[in-house]
Amino acid sequence: MKRHHDAQSGFEAGKRQGYARGYEEGNHKGVTDGASQFRLPMTGTSIIIPTCNKVNYLKECIESVQTYTPQPYELIIIDNGSTDGTDRYLRSLRGIRYRINAGNLGFAGAVNQGLMLARGETLLILNNDSVVTEGWLGNLQQCLHASPDHGIVGPMTNYISGDQLLEVGYGSMPEMQAFARSYNRSDPAVWQMTGRLTGFCMLMRRETFEQLGYFDEGFEIGNCEDDDYGLRLRLLGRQLIIARDTFIHHYGSVSMKALDSKFDEVYGNNLRYYSEKWSDPHGMLGLSWQGGEARWRTTDLYPTCIIVQGPDTILYWVEGGHRYQIDEEGGGGSCRDRAVRVSRVDLASWPMGGVFTSQEVEHRQAILRAAAQEGQRCEGVLAQTPHGLCQYRDGQWRRFLNDRALACWRLADQEIGRSLAVDRAPEGPPIIAPPTIRSGEI
Repeated sequence: MKRHHDAQSGFEAGKRQGYARGYEEGNHKGVTDGASQFRLPMTGTSIIIPTCNKVNYLKECIESVQTYTPQPYELIIIDNGSTDGTDRYLRSLRGIRYRINAGNLGFAGAVNQGLMLARGETLLILNNDSVVTEGWLGNLQQCLHASPDHGIVGPMTNYISGDQLLEVGYGSMPEMQAFARSYNRSDPAVWQMTGRLTGFCMLMRRETFEQLGYFDEGFEIGNCEDDDYGLRLRLLGRQLIIARDTFIHHYGSVSMKALDSKFDEVYGNNLRYYSEKWSDPHGMLGLSWQGGEARWRTTDLYPTCIIVQGPDTILYWVEGGHRYQIDEEGGGGSCRDRAVRVSRVDLASWPMGGVFTSQEVEHRQAILRAAAQEGQRCEGVLAQTPHGLCQYRDGQWRRFLNDRALACWRLADQEIGRSLAVDRAPEGPPIIAPPTIRSGEI
């Protein structure tokens, strides 16, 4: 009987290991084959332009890119349910990739779709009401690549809030281009590190995007999502840079102005969302964990011992920097009610570690509950510390930034240790909430 039980256990273990190996090999082959057919890497810049109505602005923007961009690039236009003929205009173009949405996904949703489609080594987000100028992209690229610490760079313009605003005196587009021609002289001495870049024109490396992830789609229509993205970049120890040697024209918020009376409501909702998500974010900037040569990823600011789900229906247990596919047919019930939606970029940052049954996941959760009750310090346990509510990970106490971060990871009902010895472990990076992802593809 024992031999039969041992044989059955061995068979089940072998099946899971074989499944995991086959899945990983199949997934790698699928990604490779898909990339070879759909996302051929491009030595150049993917220029992503989200748009919603205002087709004449979009035409002027595209024509300026085609006129003043000698560097290799691809244009990706994401239309957010325009009703003014933008769809017909896009279908008439050649050599431009586009997507036409049935409704308005907001700035963040449209940008995310563009990032998903992008093939370039560098990625640039550009408002549809911008007009680029001679030397614009070359100057921005020179600034970006001058230092690995330069995470996102943006130019100066005539209509913006913050330090990117430049007082100008031109009165026509020909005068604007003449002004920009004399202004756009590459000069590293005038590059400026800043605490905020607006999203009308932002350039970053693909590597930065893969470390940072997608925009947060919890922001309605537009406003504040660029502040959120820049803050997340700074939390990873990178810098926002204003290329003060580069100027492009910006008509300014034409899509947001079209909201009329609804603008204040949308802006107020986005401010509340930002505040609830971050509380006092600037208190976390400049701490010791951000220094040195380490290159942080957004997932380094996520908790451990969690259940996540990507764009499909597959669930994973995340622990020790790896993800383990959950076999829900392996017994022990369903884990779906505790799963947190993350993007495919975040998911890919955790290497595959094998397969767990639901029962094994529940057993791990039970270990954490027991450790908290008994005052034992183990990987993933939650505890009240002098720093606040923390999770123990990698020999450090990692503080949840706020209650929202705790709730977003569906850990609010997990047992919290009250008598753990906390003075022997240092405080590590914070735990932040993941961005809201509404698209089923990213």
